[in-house]
This record gives sequence, C-alpha cells and structure tokens, in this order.
Amino acid sequence: MTRIYDIGPFRLDSQVGVLTKAGVPVALGARATAVLTALVKRTNEYVQKDSIMDAAWPGLVVEESNLAVQISAIRRVLSQAPGGERWIETLARRGYRFVGPVTELPDDRQGAWDGPKRSNLTEPLTSFIGRERELVEIKRLLPGKRLLTLVGVGGIGKTRLALQTAGEVTDAYRDGVWLIELGSISNPLLVPTSVAQVLGVRERTGTPLMDTLCAHLKARQLLLILDNCEHLLDACATLAEAVLRSAAETTIIATSREPLHVAGEQTYPLQALSLPEPSASAEAMGRSEAVQLFVERARRQLPDFELTNAGAPAVAQLCIHLDGIPLALELAAARIRSLSIEQIHARLHDRFKLLTGGNRTALPRQQTLRATLDWSYDLLTGEERLLLQRLSVFAGGWTLEAAEQVCVGEGLENCEVLDLLASLSDKSLVMAEQKDAHSRYRLLETMHQYAREKLVESGGGEAVRARHRDYFLVLAEEAEPKLLGAEQAAWLRRLEEEHENLRASLDWSLGEAESGAGLRLCGALQQFWWTRGHLSEGREWCVRLLGKAGGEERTQERAKVLNAAGGLAYHQGDYAAARARHEESLAIVRELGDRSGIARSLNNLGNVLHDEGNHASARARYEESLAIRRQLGDRRGMASSLNNLAQIAFYQGDYPAARALNEESLAIKRQLGDRRGIAFSLHNLGSVAFDQGDYPAARALNEECVAIMRELGDRGGVVASLGNLANVAFEQGDYPAAGALFEQGLAIQRELGDMRAIASSLEGLSAVVAALGSSLRAVRIWGAAERQREEIGSPLPPNERPRYGRRVAAARAALGDDAAFDRAWQEGRALTLEQAIALALSETLERP
Repeated sequence: MTRIYDIGPFRLDSQVGVLTKAGVPVALGARATAVLTALVKRTNEYVQKDSIMDAAWPGLVVEESNLAVQISAIRRVLSQAPGGERWIETLARRGYRFVGPVTELPDDRQGAWDGPKRSNLTEPLTSFIGRERELVEIKRLLPGKRLLTLVGVGGIGKTRLALQTAGEVTDAYRDGVWLIELGSISNPLLVPTSVAQVLGVRERTGTPLMDTLCAHLKARQLLLILDNCEHLLDACATLAEAVLRSAAETTIIATSREPLHVAGEQTYPLQALSLPEPSASAEAMGRSEAVQLFVERARRQLPDFELTNAGAPAVAQLCIHLDGIPLALELAAARIRSLSIEQIHARLHDRFKLLTGGNRTALPRQQTLRATLDWSYDLLTGEERLLLQRLSVFAGGWTLEAAEQVCVGEGLENCEVLDLLASLSDKSLVMAEQKDAHSRYRLLETMHQYAREKLVESGGGEAVRARHRDYFLVLAEEAEPKLLGAEQAAWLRRLEEEHENLRASLDWSLGEAESGAGLRLCGALQQFWWTRGHLSEGREWCVRLLGKAGGEERTQERAKVLNAAGGLAYHQGDYAAARARHEESLAIVRELGDRSGIARSLNNLGNVLHDEGNHASARARYEESLAIRRQLGDRRGMASSLNNLAQIAFYQGDYPAARALNEESLAIKRQLGDRRGIAFSLHNLGSVAFDQGDYPAARALNEECVAIMRELGDRGGVVASLGNLANVAFEQGDYPAAGALFEQGLAIQRELGDMRAIASSLEGLSAVVAALGSSLRAVRIWGAAERQREEIGSPLPPNERPRYGRRVAAARAALGDDAAFDRAWQEGRALTLEQAIALALSETLERP
C-alpha cells in the first residue's frame, strides 16, 4: 500500500519515489530515495545495511560504499532542515537509524499529492449538466482502452465531456492529465510540437520530435486529451499510433467529428442531449438534459428565470428544434435578455424551415448547427457582424489593442471596437478571459470557422489579414531590441502568448506577392525562437520565406534572415549549414555596404569557426566585427564582440586577457540593462575563475548567472552554468553533487538538442563515474563523447584539454590495464548517443 510520510519540512511518497519540500521535488536520486524510505518505515530502529541494500538494490550485489554515498546524499538534503544532518545515526559496521521527526499521513490522505503540477486543466467556468450516463460509460471504458475518440458534430459537447471526464479521473494517472488544444493549429507538422510544448518536451538535434516525444512518454502513466482533431486527422492519427505503440501506459481521449481510424481505437458517438416529450408535464420536461442546460444558462442572463407551467411547452419546443445540441442551446439562452422564448422560437423556426425544406431531421446535424449560427449572426447589428467577421483572422486569441488596430476601417471606427467587443462577449459569441491583469479574448472554434466563412464571403478577408500581419510585424520588431534588454522576460512571455498569431502572420506572408514583410518578421523573431527553443520551427519559416518568389533578391532583409537561419542552425549543432548561411549573408551586406550587417555576419561566422576549433580564423572575424562596431558606436554589438574575443582568449589559456575583455563587455551590458548579456558575462568570468582555481568565486558567479537565466526562462543559459557548478563540485571532491548537476544539465541539453553541450556533460559524468570507482564504464562514456564531438565537428576547447587529460589519465591508472582501457574506449565509440546517455545515467552515483 502507498505510504506518505511527513519528515519535518519534507514529504516522502514511498510509491512514487519522490521527496518534496513545500511541494517542490528535491534533487534526490531514486536509489537515495529508496534508502530513505527503508529507514523511515522503521523510524527509531537500527536497520542493518544488508536490509537497506536489499530494498534499494533489489536483486543486485553491490558494495557497501554505494550505500555510504547514498546516506551522504540524503544527509546533505536533510540538512536543509534545522538539525536535519543529524537525523540519520550510524552504528559502526552494522547499519543506520532514522531519528528525525516522522508522521505517517492517515489513510484518508494517502492519495494526496503535494508534488509537481500533474495537469493543465483549468476549473470550468460553467456547470456540467446532463451526460451522466455518458460520463459513467466513458470512465468504465477508459481502463481497458488506449485510444477513445468522442465523435460527433461541432457543438455537440465533445470537449466539455472530455474535460469533465479528465477532471474526475486525474488521480488514476500517476503522471497526470494533459489537454492539447488543436483548434487554432492549421499546420499538421505542429501537432507533435503542440503536445511537446504542453508536456515540456524539447527537441533534440538529429532526432525527430515524434521519437523524442514517444521516448518521453514511454516511462509515464498519463492521459492525453487531443481536442479538435477533425481538421488534422492524418497528423493526429500518426501521433496517436506512434504513442500507442511506444508508450504502454499512455491513454488518449480524442475529440473529432470523425474517427481517427487507428488500430485499437474505440469510438464513442456522442448524441444530442435528451429531449423532452412535448405532451409531458412541466416537471417531466425539467428532467430533460436539454431543458436543464437551457434553463441553467438562461439563469446566467436572467437570475430569476424559471421553468413555469405556462412557459415549459415553449422551452421544450425550442430545445427540440435545436436538436438538443449544447452550443445551439447556449447561443439561444444568450438572447433571453432581449427576446422572449416565443420570439426566439419563432425566429429559429423560420430559419430552420428555410434550410431544411420542412424535413429537418433528414439532413446532417452540421446543417442544424449552421442554422443556429446563422440565426445568432442575424441578430447582430451590422457593426457587430463586421467585427465578428474580422476577429476570425486571429489565432489563439487577441487583446483589445490588437482588435482596435486590425479590425478598424471600411465601416468600423477605432472608438467603436471596445463597446462592440463587450457586446459580443455579453452574447457569448466572444469569450473574455482575465490573464495577468489584462483581458484577452477568443472565439469558440465553431464560431471562429463560421465567422471566417462570413469574412471570405464579404470579400474583405485579404485586407484584414494584411492588417493582422502588419500588426504582429510591428509587435515583433518592437520586441526584437527589448529581448536583449531589461524587459526581455516580459517580452518573451508576450511573444509566447501571441505565438499562434505570429505563425498565422508568417503563413499569410508566404502567400503574398511581396516577400519583404515576411522576411522582416522572420528576422525580428530569431531571438525569440532561439531563447524559447523553437529552433526547428524557426529554421523552417526562414527557409520557406527565403525560397519564395522574391525572397532570393539580395536585400538587407534577406541577409538578416540568412543570419537568423544560420544562428538557429548553429544552436542545433549544424555547423555546415550555419556557415553557409552566414557566408551568404556576409557577401550580401558587403555588396550593399551595410556596415552594421557586416559586423553582425562576421560575429556570427566567428561563432561557427570558434566552435569548430578554428580559433585563429574566429579571432580575425571577431576583431573585424569589433572594429566596425566601435566606429559605429554600437555598444550592444561591441559587448557581443568583446565577449566572443574573451572566449577565444579563455580557450587559449590567456586568462588575464579573458578577464579584462569579459569585464569590459560586462560593464557595457550593465549600462544597457541587458540581463541576459550580464548573465553570460558572469558565466564567462566564473569559467575564468574556475580555471584559475578560485572555486568560491566561480561558484558565486555561476549561481548568480543561473538565477538570472531562470528568471528569463532561458534554459540554454541555465545549463551552461550548471556545468560550471558541477565542475567546481567535482574539483572539491563532492562527486554526488557534481553528478547531480551534470545530470540536470544533460536533461535540459537533450530537450534543447544542444549536441556540443551534451558531449561536455557526458565527459563530466564520465569523470564522476570514474571517481566513484567504475573506471571501465567511465572510459566507455568518454569514448562515446569523443565520437560525438567528431560527428558534430566540435573538438574539445584547448583550455579544457589539461583537465580532461588529468581525469582520463587517473581512470587509466586506476584501471591498471591499458588493453582493457583501450577496448572499453572503442566499445564506447561504437555506442549510439542514446546508448551512451543511458550508460552515463545508469545509477551514476549508486553503482560502480
């Protein structure tokens, strides 16, 4: 049975194997957690070593030194509590006793979870009415079905039923329930991307995102809800099939207007809400699900609305004519403040007669829903209709400011938008959401599609889409310099919020005759794509816009997008592509005499050459770039070039020059308020301090860097300093801490696809494994890391070679067998990258 224990400020879940503090998981390995569990279960008793090791290493023969390492790691974590380092007592050569404060939670709280977030579901804003039978049936089906697709027409309530089900079964899934909203996506390639973003899975260079996603899900027990699949059927079917084949404990609920047609799929056709009998009493009518929903929603408009004996027949007829479709009922109820039930019914009857020719039930339900939407649309004023049409150009929602810029003109004034938007929101045609102290609006997907059709029919779609593109181009270009300044965290969040609109703008630009606006948008977004890890997507947009008619002209816009594409390729470790893009960009800006562009291209080309180990050529590019930027008075550019020259000096062991150049760069960044740049300079100064043996200074500088990068959400920046902190811990002999830090960094690097950094972390983990006595395993990991560096063309930096050599030599000496050493090295070179990572993470701190 699952047991949960409170240990001072900590909570231990013995089954999940997680130790948390204030709801946040503590960095304690699986073996250490198992050891702690074995001790806590027998609080105040001496537990023999053999008993503990049997619990933590079942079926394995391990040395006692491994247990000592785990006890040390546990004590270090417990020391976060006053006196916690003394909670484990040692009985020499026999065992250990846990004497800290322990409280086992009572049985009625054993299911409580105090750990990390396990769902992205939000609290429903409206009550769930009807569908009790469907809810019971779906919950009964779920344990035995891997893919359950709720099938029905638009507006039938598929999403609402899926969310209600998910909310009631969350506790049945160890790793939670996650909603993937696909309604605003038009590109099938973004289906796996959307799932990965919700689950926090990052791309890895050289590995298809689908494979990375399936690998992430393989060891997890969770429920995915793929909502609104009908316009992305093939992509959703491919995703579902891949997940079902590779992740045995992942369950999927899909909502769609038609099945996905995947092997093992269980379809669940969703019918309309139950309808009343026209001749029944008012009380019997009130038991109908359709009537219940209408009455409840009507009361949201008129709190004193009641289903009376006199009014019940009219309500029943209304529900029957609406076919019990929830969306239609809600749209009807939204008008109860301005029209009587009889007036609503009369209008609806006329509209249905027009569309069905008197044989309403013989036609598809989509026609009935369209009639409901037509009816709702006809009730709007001319200005309301115009605004509703134009709002359909937004993807993923919009702000009031955006609507005022995009939707005005040709019949709408800027000053009218606020009132019209409020009116549409009151009529439940537009959803208003409060987010971060400002309102954001969106359309239900069915209404979004309907309004888009009306916009196309009006002939004004192209002008509105062009204004939409222009608005988000201005936003991106406004954000571009601020992503390098003091406001970068806020602007990163804003661009992420508008990501769907930015995608829509880029997509529109691809169809335009002119290429300039699309290229400008790509160029402005490069920093956002890089920082937030949208590397593959950003490169795809750049390539597509560079390749469209007109994009090949040798303009400043093309040169900037070439630089963007090259930078994204560089961060993915694709140095050949990066070099080609930067060289073409440099040639264009030299032709144009664009000195700022020349400096930028030289700097970026220097980055590629630097990572390839061609430091002399890199230095030459950096120095030329710096000279131009000094002449132009470009302080931000100067700081970048100084930083890069400092790195060349650092890698070549010229520490005084590296320190001086970094400090000059840091001073400029502080004046500019460039938080991200400041963090990088602190990291670089920490690296210099480390190489010179000043470990306290190295730790302090890198910890400050990590804090800034986490504040900005820059995971790539976080991982760089984690590596430095790991090396500091290693050199000070704290191997468990070093291993934990290397593992944290490696996890982020794999998500980001940073192949060069992955090789560096493997080398660090090799050293930890060797120091803990497993020399052969360490040598294999080193061999694999060597091959990885060769494959991506990124040799070990010169300044790291002495430390690397010392660590490898120590492992060779400890092994005492050169032939065995060489065999192990070659065995490591034969491993795939994933095999090497698995070997490095295989109980790194527990077993030799």
